[in-house]
Amino acid sequence: MPSIYTTASIVAGVLVVAAVFFLGQNVRKRMSDYNRRVLNAYSRLWALASTKSVGGAELSIIFEEIVRKSDFPMILTSVEGEPTMWRNIDVSQGDTSVVSRKKLISMIDGMRNIHPPIPIYVGETDKVLGYIYFGEPPFVKWLKFIPPAILILIATLLAFSYISYNRLRFYEEQNIWLGMARETAHQLGTPISSLMGWTELLKEEVKEAELTGAFRNANIDPREIIGMMSEDIQILNKIVLRFGQIGSMPELELIDLPTLVHHSVAYLRQRMPRLRGKMDIVEQYYPVPKIMANRMLLSWAVENLIKNSMESARKENGKIKVATRMDVENQNVQIIVTDNGKGVSARNQRKIFSPGYTTKKRGWGLGLSLAKRIVEEYHFGKLNLLESKPNEKTTFVISFSLKKQTEVQRSDYA
Repeated sequence: MPSIYTTASIVAGVLVVAAVFFLGQNVRKRMSDYNRRVLNAYSRLWALASTKSVGGAELSIIFEEIVRKSDFPMILTSVEGEPTMWRNIDVSQGDTSVVSRKKLISMIDGMRNIHPPIPIYVGETDKVLGYIYFGEPPFVKWLKFIPPAILILIATLLAFSYISYNRLRFYEEQNIWLGMARETAHQLGTPISSLMGWTELLKEEVKEAELTGAFRNANIDPREIIGMMSEDIQILNKIVLRFGQIGSMPELELIDLPTLVHHSVAYLRQRMPRLRGKMDIVEQYYPVPKIMANRMLLSWAVENLIKNSMESARKENGKIKVATRMDVENQNVQIIVTDNGKGVSARNQRKIFSPGYTTKKRGWGLGLSLAKRIVEEYHFGKLNLLESKPNEKTTFVISFSLKKQTEVQRSDYA
């Protein structure tokens, strides 16, 4: 888990526990002060009652009536400390057994350690009639257990989140590695299938020449086939170099965008029968300023977009339009790739650039993700799905800000 999120989670947990602790302490203090004020009032009432020549029975009645609605434990003792009355204690009133007395004495000692007893005076004199000991209501006692309970809960949640995150990251890394392997195979498949086709064609022509002394098809020059094979071998080498540049900042140079896009289209058009079948690719290149780019990586991104359109376009009357142009405000250089395929549903439009997302039976959904990373992380541009109308039109746009391009050129040539 990234350290910043770990630290933030721990700090947040500590703050929550601290807040609950201080809140609990504040509640306990307020309840204790309230209880003391109540018992001080009781003691004054008792002192008042004692000046009116009220007897012990009457005092007991007053005590019972005053404290009847109180929910905190209290014990009335004589001056000598002998418990005479009590309330909210699990000892029956009037129980004078040795066991009950020991229990009450023990509780009095505990209450004395927490709160000093409240003396009951006789009238306005200094003569003490008895003492009132009191404790905390049951719910206040439980407050002290809340902070550690919350701390344990937060620690458990953090541990569970950490374990879950690590497990999720492990599976994600596994999927990414598998996806990269499949994407590598997918990328290598095009030139390899072309090489196999050229090899078979060359074998047939050589066999025909051996039998008849001449090539079967006078329009096919073996040297041309060998040239195409050499080009595919160069493409294989280019793919290896492309994957080698992922993860490090590539070197950028001024390139002519229409030329780069045209070469990518030409490469795919030659191999289109083996890739997709009949497909019409329309090219439209308007003059645009040169941009700083890595020719190898950017052509890879463009090829991924075009191949994605090939796989999505209609099986019959499939059409793809590839163009370069300036935007309406003349602030961005754009590459436009449009197809008339099945399109992208509204609910999936935010997912199409996520690693692993795909609607195809083949592949691992890394083509658009890699293209987006190449454009945005290595070339400071933007790759977006402009629009998608099912079975009508889907358009992707790569944009390069002229302002950002100027900054890149200055830093590159500084």
